[in-house]
Amino acid sequence: MAEAAMATKRPKFRRRKILLRPGYQLRVAGTILVFIVGYSLLLGFLIFYPLQQEFAIAANPDTQFWIARQVLELHKRFWPSVLVVGILVAVQSVFVTHRIVGPAYHIQRIVEGFAAGRYDMRAHLRRGDRLRELETAVNTLGDALHQRESARHERVARLGEAAAALQAEASGVTMPPRVQEKLSELGRIVADLSEKD
Repeated sequence: MAEAAMATKRPKFRRRKILLRPGYQLRVAGTILVFIVGYSLLLGFLIFYPLQQEFAIAANPDTQFWIARQVLELHKRFWPSVLVVGILVAVQSVFVTHRIVGPAYHIQRIVEGFAAGRYDMRAHLRRGDRLRELETAVNTLGDALHQRESARHERVARLGEAAAALQAEASGVTMPPRVQEKLSELGRIVADLSEKD
């Protein structure tokens, strides 16, 4: 019973690299960084423009001095904060895309295996990975391909047995050349199909 539980348990594996598709993952991180900088510039405009307007209409030099000091203090705190948050979010996006790119890379390898005739391969994603629906679909496809290939092997084996039996029955019997030619062709076809297995 414990052996059955171990057999159904998913294999444990970890990806060795964070950047599986560096071009894609870094492009996403760069795009997110650009958006953060753009939104931060908009936020900065919304914060600083009203203060600039107040500064322009203030008649009293003491009020202008106070507003200027507030603007400088805000600049000292706002832009470094934007930079730190932007970098942190860009780095975090690499880890988030890893949860998509990693499974996509793994599933791509499985599909390439199917194309090469290795229908016993299955996708096993980690907990927290995305593309679970695709994992299920690929595994269902693998099961269907494996069943079809097994059925094909079985049909080829039966065809080979039938062709061998037919050739054994026909040996020693005089047949028209056309029938002998077709029987030889059937033997070659069965041999070709058996080699592909």
